Amino acid sequence: MAQRDTIKERRKNIIAYINEKGRADIAELALLTHATEVTVRRDLSYLERSELLIRIHGGAVKNERKKSIWRTSSIASRLEKNREQKNRIAEFAATLINDNDSLMIDGGSTTQIFSSFLKDKHNLLVVTNSPGIAEIVLENDTNRVIQIGGELVRDTHQVAGPDAEAHIRRYNVDKCIISVTGADPEAGLSAAIPIEASIKRTMIEQSRQSILLIDSSKFERKALCYAFDFKVFDTVVTDSNINKLTAERLRKQNVNLHIV
Repeated sequence: MAQRDTIKERRKNIIAYINEKGRADIAELALLTHATEVTVRRDLSYLERSELLIRIHGGAVKNERKKSIWRTSSIASRLEKNREQKNRIAEFAATLINDNDSLMIDGGSTTQIFSSFLKDKHNLLVVTNSPGIAEIVLENDTNRVIQIGGELVRDTHQVAGPDAEAHIRRYNVDKCIISVTGADPEAGLSAAIPIEASIKRTMIEQSRQSILLIDSSKFERKALCYAFDFKVFDTVVTDSNINKLTAERLRKQNVNLHIV
């Protein structure tokens, strides 16, 4: 019984720590719990099966899947969720970008991964409301970045609000790259935070072409705030886990859908 109590207490401490910090690696948790890394890995596997956390390479992140439709997850958590699908989407989307393009890139996990696939592009001008995306794009010294100013939203780590929208309206670009929280073929696309829905609309208005990057887990799901219909996008890119019926419904609406 004493050993069982120790296991229960250790796992409780792991969950409390990850919920507070957002993420932790195995070595960090081993030090916290005075357990071996092998034991911590077993604990993380058990806790993931119990849907109390999400395993990632080398550690775990907070499970925020059960948040209400008006709440959003941290960027760290979303970057790890469905990573393989997001990588495929991002890699394909990068093929739609040409050297010398001007872009607006919306803050988000899939769009941030997308920005890392632009490393072989040259002379891009990127307007973004994401400090993380700005840093990645600037790793290529042929690129220029305009960082949008305004309120920085804590969880999503992107700038939004009236000041940000006014700043975006100063620029006209070739293409914008957008992500969303929820998608439904009939109800349209939605965001968890109204000011973020508004800034996405502004980016689309200031762009000649618009590209939506959306992993299949976002379909048949609604967030708090309606943002726009699929018809505002020239191209929609998703992964091969999309429900076949959903794909058919989108194509019947003449959505230019790429499944990768």
